[in-house]
Amino acid sequence: MHRIERIVVHVVLLAVVTLLLADLEGPGRAAIGDEPRPADQLGPADEVLLRGEAGDLTLSNAKGRIAFGTRPTERVWSIGAVNVPRLLSSLMEADRFGEARTELQEEAGEQNAAYEARFEAFQEEHADVTPESPEFPRIQAEFQQMMKEYQNWQQGTMAVRQKLGAEQIEAAYRELIEAVDIVAERRGIDIVTRFVPTGDPFQADTMDLAGEEVRRRGFLRYPDQIDITEAVAEELGL
Repeated sequence: MHRIERIVVHVVLLAVVTLLLADLEGPGRAAIGDEPRPADQLGPADEVLLRGEAGDLTLSNAKGRIAFGTRPTERVWSIGAVNVPRLLSSLMEADRFGEARTELQEEAGEQNAAYEARFEAFQEEHADVTPESPEFPRIQAEFQQMMKEYQNWQQGTMAVRQKLGAEQIEAAYRELIEAVDIVAERRGIDIVTRFVPTGDPFQADTMDLAGEEVRRRGFLRYPDQIDITEAVAEELGL
């Protein structure tokens, strides 16, 4: 083979090897021996530096969250929202809560019926007593004492109902929070806030109640995807 022909062959072989190496290590390919990656994927990289008029911004991975600074609060957190009033209302209607209220209501009804029977018997016994009767002051004092006893019982019963209601609301709230934690952990959600959908009708017949309905709607606009109410309801078995 002539000298010129050998030079041409060597040049062609060099070009082929160069193309092969470029195909293996060029855009869209990892180094030889590594897994291939998409052509539009950047990295891997420890940090990404973004230039800006107000200063540079460095993005990094902080325990699976995008960090834009060194402070713990300088993170990009995922968010979810739960319709708390709706779920709490459903929980309070559950049998484990409703049975206790029904039992208390039935007991109060029996006691109230007993007081009414006492009043009726007292009125029948003293039906002929008039303000002019000598025993009227004594009968009136007895009646007032019975009324005072009845009013004290009503106040006590109301206090018991309020205490039971407060305990049940807290218990339902704890169940709700536990379900929220489970769903959030499963979906990788960092922050869950309460909200009422803007489209829900107002349950109000006064200006004060209507104003409260407005205050309950903390979000004025939001993507539907952050609403995890149904997932939490399913976790609660509602």
